[in-house]
Amino acid sequence: MRSFVSIVALLCSFVAIAPAHAQTRSDVDVTRPADVEISPFVSLGSDPSSRIGVAIRFAWLSNLSVEAEVGYRRGESDALSATASLLYDLPRLGRAIPYLAAGAGLEEYTTAFAAPGGRVITQSRATFTVNAGGGVRVPVNDAWGIRADARWSNGLAQFAPEHWRVYNAVTFRPRAR
Repeated sequence: MRSFVSIVALLCSFVAIAPAHAQTRSDVDVTRPADVEISPFVSLGSDPSSRIGVAIRFAWLSNLSVEAEVGYRRGESDALSATASLLYDLPRLGRAIPYLAAGAGLEEYTTAFAAPGGRVITQSRATFTVNAGGGVRVPVNDAWGIRADARWSNGLAQFAPEHWRVYNAVTFRPRAR
């Protein structure tokens, strides 16, 4: 299952690169949503939430966008996650753009079982997950900004964990040269 999650993560990366190179706009207005934003992040949260990753947001409608996210957690068993979410922008607060988010994806996790003789056996698994939350994006200029995001996530498989995480990111807006 690890290879399946890796393939999904790789596909999300390719999907993000193609539209970034296709942009031809020379003027970017920070008062309207960017067509594409790339947000590498670091996070904290409950186990087994991702600790580092990247989110790539694609503007769709005036206040609705689609986001692909890939996360990584190092630990007893290194784990990947890949999700797709919809982001709904709320009314602006100055330069800040608060938003609501909801999505679904795949996530690796580990379960522990008691074995005969008092040993503990761990097993890596993958699950379909759902997430909900929100955050705020603050464009600094036409090329970059900052972002904070908080999400609750729940795996749907047996023994899959429910968890939360908060991340901070710097956002980049790729433009054609």
